[in-house]
Amino acid sequence: MIIRPDKLSVSAPPPDLSQGGLSLRLLSLAPHRAGFFLGGGVLLLALLWWLLELAGRTFGMSVSQLPPSFLHGQLMLGGFFPLFMLGFIYTAGPKWLGVAPPATPAWLAAIVPYALGSVGLLLATRLPILWAGASVLQALAWLWACLIWAGRIRASHAPDRKHAMLILAAFALGVTALALYAFVAITAQWQWLAHSETLLLWGMLLPVFLVVCHRMLPFFSANVLQPYVSWRPDWLLYMMVGGVWLHGLLSVLAVATYPVDAALAALLLYTSWRWQLRKSFRVPLLAMQHIAFLWAGLGMALLVLETGPIVLPLSGSGHAGLHALALGFMLSMLLAFVTRVTLGHSGRALVAGRLTWTLFCLLQTLTLLRLLGEWLPVLRMPLLLLAAGGIVLTLALWSARHLPMYLQPRPDGKEG
Repeated sequence: MIIRPDKLSVSAPPPDLSQGGLSLRLLSLAPHRAGFFLGGGVLLLALLWWLLELAGRTFGMSVSQLPPSFLHGQLMLGGFFPLFMLGFIYTAGPKWLGVAPPATPAWLAAIVPYALGSVGLLLATRLPILWAGASVLQALAWLWACLIWAGRIRASHAPDRKHAMLILAAFALGVTALALYAFVAITAQWQWLAHSETLLLWGMLLPVFLVVCHRMLPFFSANVLQPYVSWRPDWLLYMMVGGVWLHGLLSVLAVATYPVDAALAALLLYTSWRWQLRKSFRVPLLAMQHIAFLWAGLGMALLVLETGPIVLPLSGSGHAGLHALALGFMLSMLLAFVTRVTLGHSGRALVAGRLTWTLFCLLQTLTLLRLLGEWLPVLRMPLLLLAAGGIVLTLALWSARHLPMYLQPRPDGKEG
């Protein structure tokens, strides 16, 4: 019998919560529990691997059997971000669509194998023979994840499905990117590696982040800031996502991207202003999301400085803009958004405590140090080590505070 993903919509009974304490069984209560917990674990391991790799370089050695550049992009982009995305979209997405959430066995069959593939990539740094198998596992798990999401869209009769459809399109490009990584790992056709990274970043990750920001950031802001006019026109959504996809296409075709990047930078910075960044500082948890979004516009502006016709002294080596997007925008937004979702879905108060706010501010400082490593070549390695070590410590402290929540029953006694 063939089971269609769009029919998998009956959640398994929740486990018994009467024992309290920490329990791995509770990860199956909701997709965000498993996705965020496993994503957080892979995030820490991937960052620690890169810190050890950078430290080894100071002594002229590498901790990896494969060239680190082969796995850096795959791990930092495809290792943990997709796990957090699945945890969020399978929890919040069905509410957007007015449908039942996917069945527990269905989403577990996407999240757990993908996490195993990510762990396989980490092990492949020492055992290269695992690289191909781990890449194939990730690609297949992500294909199944796409089919599940497509099934939820198909089952929906909601009049507004544009955000869900754009996420599905981005997820489909992610399948292509991960399949290309697997192809490279199997065939050693290294010339395709850069295209894999381009597809993953510009085809899937950035578009999904921008789609979710368009849908949720004005909504969150309107809930806590008064007066506040929610501004999220459809044309803004299509221009943001379309601009990012156009950048990716031009990159694959080896065509200059700076005109598109300049337009995107202007649009994103204007959007940050229209979404009232300054007013968001009244509520630290909301300000974290707005500050992270500001980095999207700043990152695109840095790309213009690095690749445009006007070369400035601090234009960098071409990686400052990418790290502004990856660390400043995506990683900061991940910390801010996952904190918000975790608190909201665990029955806790939607308040960023002093520790969380401090860690977020520290991440912003460390992002700036990472950019300085591009702009000050003489201090490049010390700055990279300082930034990498600081980010590992920051995310470890954040994880120690939040990851145990996914192993605990909700304090309010509700399911989920």
